[in-house]
Parts: sequence; C-alpha cells; structure tokens
Amino acid sequence: INQALLQHPFVKEQLKNKLNNTSGGVKEDSEKIIQSFAHTDNAQRWNDFATNELAPVLYPNICRSLTESYDAFGYVKNVQGFSMVQKSLIRGIGSLAMYFAASRIKKKRNIKDERMALLDILTQWEEEGLDGGKKIFGSGLDRPDLGDVAMFGVMHSVSGLKAHDDVILNRNDDGAVVADWYKRMEKEVL
Repeated sequence: INQALLQHPFVKEQLKNKLNNTSGGVKEDSEKIIQSFAHTDNAQRWNDFATNELAPVLYPNICRSLTESYDAFGYVKNVQGFSMVQKSLIRGIGSLAMYFAASRIKKKRNIKDERMALLDILTQWEEEGLDGGKKIFGSGLDRPDLGDVAMFGVMHSVSGLKAHDDVILNRNDDGAVVADWYKRMEKEVL
C-alpha cells in the first residue's frame, strides 16, 4: 500500500514540497526525495516493524477489557447515517467482538501481558530506531522518513484511547524519548 501511495502524483508532489521545505532551501529531484524518504534500508525496516510488530501488539492494548473495547468503538457515535439504535448495537456488539479478537491475537503471539509486550516494542523503537534519543527522527536526518511516518501512524491511530495515553504519552520510565519524538512527529505530520 505504501509503495502504491508513494507513486500517486498528489502524494509525490506533497512529499516533494514538504521535504524541500525542510532541506535548508536546497531543491532536490523528486525521485531522489522519494528514494531518501521511502527506500532506504532503515525506512523499510521500521515501516515493516510498524506493520508486523507494533500494530498487532497495539491492538490487544486497546481491548484489554470490555470497557476499553467499548471506548475504542466510540467513534461510531459520530458516524452519519446510522440511527441511535444502530450505533448502540454496533458499538456494543463490535466492542465484544474486538475484545475476543484481541484475546485470539494474544494467544497467537503468546502474549501474557499486553502492556509489557507493547512497552518492549516501544523500547526497541527507542533504543534501535531512535538510538536511545540520539536521533531526533528514526531516519537519522533532520526530517522523518517512511519508517517514522509508519511508526507514528500506528501509534496515532489509537490517540484518545487509554493505551495511547498510558504507554505512548505518559510513560513513567525512560519513555520520554518516544514521547518527545511523537510530539515532533505531530508537528511534522498533522
């Protein structure tokens, strides 16, 4: 999906404009920009990590209890076109289904404590991706790459939920590195 998205003319133009604005005024060739953004080994590693490691572990963290599952389905109340009865049914049944699906993911991945599993994933990102805080972005540059955007996108997808606030923004350990990076990414992406 990312590769197809990066080939879209609108995305290419937006990416070129964004990256040229952060490169100290030096205009670069658009293909070179796409290459440096998406096709480095580092960008691919963390893009794959976000998809294959972070996302599957994040899911059981937003559905640890029926209450958290219900909260995760809260977006349904803002969907146009459903009656109040439909919204209530979708939210109730959906949250129950999410809770059981999260239990299956935990079993499949042999996760005993979903919060610890998520903290381990974020610690790996902090230590290896952000080099313990020595890098401002996982790219190692003064701007994010696809790996940064993928990691941020997965984390941001659960903003407003307890898992996001507890584990990403308000960690009590040395998680300030991830939280600081996350805040920089918000400025870059949102």
